[in-house]
Amino acid sequence: MRRALFSMLLVSLLFCLPSGLPAQTFNLQTGREPVASLDGLWRFHTGDDPAWAAPNFDDSQWPLLRSDEEWGQQGYKNYGGFAWYRFTVAVPDGSRDWSIYLGPMETGYQLFVDGRLAGSFGPIQSSRNYAISSRVFDLSPASASGPHTFHIAIRAWHAPYWAEFAQGGFYSSSCFGDSRFIARRATTDRSLQWNRFVDEYTYAVLSTLVGLVVLVLFFIRRQEREYLWFALLLLANAIDIALGISRDLALIPLPVFDFVDGFVRSAALFAALAFFSVVLRTPRSRSWWLIVALLFISPPTIVFLYVFNITSVAIAGLLGTLAVLPAIVWILVSLLKRSLQRDRDAVILLVPTLLWQGFPLIDNILLITWQLGWQRWTAYWAFPLLTKPFVLRPGPAVGTIYIFALLLFLIRRFSLARQEETRLASELESAHSIQRTLVPPISTSFGGYDLNGLSLPSEEVGGDLVDLVLLPNQSVLAYVADVSGHGLPASILMGMIKTAVRTILLESSDDSASLLASLCDRLNRALPTVKAPHMYATLSAICLAPDGRVQYTLAGHPSILHYRASSRTVQTITCHQLPVGLLPVDAYLSHSLQMEQGDLLAIATDGILEAANAQQEEFGSDRIAALLTQLPGQDLASLRDSIVSAAQAFGKQADDQTILLVRRVE
Repeated sequence: MRRALFSMLLVSLLFCLPSGLPAQTFNLQTGREPVASLDGLWRFHTGDDPAWAAPNFDDSQWPLLRSDEEWGQQGYKNYGGFAWYRFTVAVPDGSRDWSIYLGPMETGYQLFVDGRLAGSFGPIQSSRNYAISSRVFDLSPASASGPHTFHIAIRAWHAPYWAEFAQGGFYSSSCFGDSRFIARRATTDRSLQWNRFVDEYTYAVLSTLVGLVVLVLFFIRRQEREYLWFALLLLANAIDIALGISRDLALIPLPVFDFVDGFVRSAALFAALAFFSVVLRTPRSRSWWLIVALLFISPPTIVFLYVFNITSVAIAGLLGTLAVLPAIVWILVSLLKRSLQRDRDAVILLVPTLLWQGFPLIDNILLITWQLGWQRWTAYWAFPLLTKPFVLRPGPAVGTIYIFALLLFLIRRFSLARQEETRLASELESAHSIQRTLVPPISTSFGGYDLNGLSLPSEEVGGDLVDLVLLPNQSVLAYVADVSGHGLPASILMGMIKTAVRTILLESSDDSASLLASLCDRLNRALPTVKAPHMYATLSAICLAPDGRVQYTLAGHPSILHYRASSRTVQTITCHQLPVGLLPVDAYLSHSLQMEQGDLLAIATDGILEAANAQQEEFGSDRIAALLTQLPGQDLASLRDSIVSAAQAFGKQADDQTILLVRRVE
């Protein structure tokens, strides 16, 4: 054991201590293919001195380091700042076109050939790029033909704040040779490099396409917001992958990448939180919003901490992982709770979500342990699932599985929703048929009056009611009721009101003078026991006697219009009383008027009166009065249709529309 440790120490000293041995000279022999690998021992020195670029500089006392391994792995762990490499290349003919192909390095460098600057990657000292790609530099031919030795010096810069995360220096193979051969090698390497990204950009393209399709689906079904959040989640994932590839190709500086990509990942997690809160029907509590705030605060905070050397990249990364941990825990705990409650949606989503959220969480934790020096576990985790015909890593594979799992989930959810909509549409059609039976159009003559009424619901069913009842004293009671709201709840209450009115009239012995007031009083007491909170009904009721005397009452309903044939004028009849079923009322009042031959009464609900045009002007009672004046002799069915058509042409129907017309004929 001691002998083995001594041998390892000796090898380390040979690499890292100054040596009088010459650095390796890379030779390209005449008659062989003019390309040579530069993998070997290069001279290395930390610090910075412009004189180190000179071809005649004596570097014999510099340590020797392998050219294809980071300096952090060769005795300079966590070193950040300037460092220089030096080596020589002997070629058979210096006047040919030669190129050098340098492997990837974090984070920037300058290349000097025979003391002259030949090229660079990244702005030195301010460079904050991270690259995994090699680069080609074309060299200026020597002034004379024949054998020539190129003296290569590389001034490398490694950002100090990044040194704990990435050990500086070259970490892959380099080569030197004829420019044509080097160009071919670079083309091949670029193809292989893109081959490394096949899984990621396939995942990105898939996320984009599926995200756009789901977004279109959301615009078709805006009430189902889970489609919106799933689409935003996928699109954010695609942007995240594109940013990662841009980082690896050194297209954007690392702090910019961390800042922008941090927000993109936060947006993706926020979309996931919103998606699961909708799907699992989980309320967004104060803690939920605190988790969201933590997501979006962390990216700028983390970048600030390591760029200004307040803390190390490893600690900043740990803080970033801790910042997203509450969101991941919330999603997984919510899914688990719902699964234990036998929620089918949660059971379907649990395993795919565990993979999708669990894998990157473990990956981040292992990345931090690697930054802290615990590299053993990372080596076991960071493995490709496939290497041929392309590289497939666990991250994109898990993401793709998750996309398809959620897509199948949404297809199932969409199918169930369509089935439910079909069932509901069938039930509403049945309800519509029942309502047509309950509230048929009125067109009749009785006791010296022509009566015509119509109710048009704004949906399949509505809450407006027009009805008439023949009384034992040969009078006719006609009324219009308008239940607050519209749709199925209003329709149900409307049916209750019709039943209640007929029941009250059967039980009542009041004369016509007090009948209407008694009807309102009893409805006002009965409705609160059967209606939903905040629902009420307005009522306009008239009792038509054979001699032309009309008893009327209004409970919160719009005014009655009385067209007088003798003067060809319209009188507005108003009675200010509360709607029935809203609040207790001491007593409702009724009043009377006299109709002469040719006189006409018009009662309309607010669905007609409040129909609004684009300028938000309401149709109003004045336009009904104008039609009564212009068409005094028209039959009631035609007059009714003229009023309804005028209101619908004036503005879109937003509420149930009901009208009752009564004309005195003898």
